Amino acid sequence: MKFSHLVISISFLLSSTTYAQEKDSISNAILDAIETNPDVQATWHTFYAAKHSLRVAKAGNKPTIDLVANTRYQDRNYGSDTEFSSNDIEMVLTQSLYNGSRVKHEVNRFRQIQMVRYFEFANSVENAARETALAYLDVQQYQALVKLAQENLTTHEKVFSQIEEGVSAGVTRAADLEQINGRLALSESNVITDVNNLYDVSARFLRIVGRGPKEDLQEIPVQRIDLPNNLQEILEKTYRTSPSFFASMHNIEAEKLGVKTQKSNYKPQVDFIASYGSQGRDQFGLNNTITEGSVGLQFRYNLFRGGQDKASIKQAQEQVNVAKDLRDKTCRDVRQNIQIAFNEYTTSNRLLPVLNQHKLSSSRVKTAYKDQFDIGQRTLLDVLDAENEYFESSRAYIDAQFRQKQALINVLAEIGILVKSLEISINNLPNINNLDKANIHSDIKYACPKN
Repeated sequence: MKFSHLVISISFLLSSTTYAQEKDSISNAILDAIETNPDVQATWHTFYAAKHSLRVAKAGNKPTIDLVANTRYQDRNYGSDTEFSSNDIEMVLTQSLYNGSRVKHEVNRFRQIQMVRYFEFANSVENAARETALAYLDVQQYQALVKLAQENLTTHEKVFSQIEEGVSAGVTRAADLEQINGRLALSESNVITDVNNLYDVSARFLRIVGRGPKEDLQEIPVQRIDLPNNLQEILEKTYRTSPSFFASMHNIEAEKLGVKTQKSNYKPQVDFIASYGSQGRDQFGLNNTITEGSVGLQFRYNLFRGGQDKASIKQAQEQVNVAKDLRDKTCRDVRQNIQIAFNEYTTSNRLLPVLNQHKLSSSRVKTAYKDQFDIGQRTLLDVLDAENEYFESSRAYIDAQFRQKQALINVLAEIGILVKSLEISINNLPNINNLDKANIHSDIKYACPKN
């Protein structure tokens, strides 16, 4: 019979995409994804590169010590020493006393850049968690749909056997057998389609997490998560916690400090320089060694650099405008994503009770029609229509359940609290309290438009 071949095919497909009888949790999946996700790893290394860049900037306030050594042969046509070889060595210490606050501004700029990279890393973690959770839910959804389609197929198989026996006994019309045969083929098609969809979402899960989904996926504990009741409250919360928003705000501060850095080129530089060295000469077989030490101040003030300083300031000012534009784009993106996800979430909340009632009613009708068909009070078409309505209502209810969960995941990720809400502990993450302090010198409440 067709059904037995279909079961074998389903079993083969499922075994190729899952680990048999192993349990999986959203925490394990997200931790695995974060550990292997290229975007997360890239932002992690970018963050640490920014930390090292800050150390480079701080080094500008520290002295430099150079050891200079030379050896040479010299031939000249003046003085008493016309031909000689010499070897000299010198130690030079240079300490910047004043550089127009250039180093100060650069240190502060890299503090801001470090915060930008920190929040970009945090945002990549949230996005990886979001992608993982959505893929996890997709696998769960199609596992449920495959199970439902298989149950629907089993029911059609039973009705088919019953009708087939009736036709053989001469008590059922042959047309009924053709009708149930067509419905049976449609049920098989539904199973094949859902299994194929399960295979596709499992492949997506593999790409995101770095491994295939296990067969028993535990429920995501979203029922413990409370959201504000209206969109405005969610947006206000988002502007206090969203990593992408804070990254854009710190980026503006960094670019403003870049302008100050370039303006320092118009100011003089004063360095303290101390040196000590010795020089040895070999002339006519005689060795002469002289030593020399010096200490003093060096003043430098550039008078002309071909317009480079003015152009650099203009360039830095435009970078501030770029950063502000990117901040505005982030505001729009966050608001749009929050609106869509929150609307989907609230709509699903309203739909679920209605769809559940439809499913329960169609289940009762299906059972009643089957009982009435057995005693001759209902036609086969009535039974099949009731079975189909129950199947479709169950699919709609499952779809609404997972759309609600997916919308909630999207809202939490946009706010920047998905990992925290799922109570996932990630080891070795950088602590913002351990970073150099870098303030935002504007009120974040007014950074994005209210409407």
